[in-house]
Amino acid sequence: MSDPIDPLDHLRLPIVPVEPRAGFAAALLRRIEDQEEPASPRGATVRYFVDDLDAAVDFYRDLLGFEEELRPSPAFAMLYRGDLRLLLSVPGEPHAMPDGTFPEPGGWNRISLHVAELDAIVADLRDRGARFRNDISVGVGVRQVLVLDPAGNLIELFEPLAGYHERATSPVR
Repeated sequence: MSDPIDPLDHLRLPIVPVEPRAGFAAALLRRIEDQEEPASPRGATVRYFVDDLDAAVDFYRDLLGFEEELRPSPAFAMLYRGDLRLLLSVPGEPHAMPDGTFPEPGGWNRISLHVAELDAIVADLRDRGARFRNDISVGVGVRQVLVLDPAGNLIELFEPLAGYHERATSPVR
């Protein structure tokens, strides 16, 4: 007689070894041992849905200078660029809406990255195979271009013009 089928089997993720950065692992261990308070969030978090996690991680890490923090499964990765935390997810069962629809990569929402020497960066990205939605254009106070990640999500690269203004950062409450 066979073992009964566990109705929760379809919810279980595969066991995947996780090897986080040494600094991340050490900080987590200190927090677990109550030696350190968790850091207050300082920046924004953005989640993008992608169809190929490896290609997306390579793109953000190798072309845009993000640091890979954690990749605990084949469907999720956490990266950082300064104070920006980027969560990359492959759509699947946990993301299903009540009507059964899944999120899709792409669209017009985007993150904006402040860069210096936009022309040189665009030339380098083109040489490395990056795809663009437009050529460099001038907006209100900035020059900008839209680059696409491998799943079609947009990243706006912008270079401030004279008169560009950002509010000074204030402490997070």
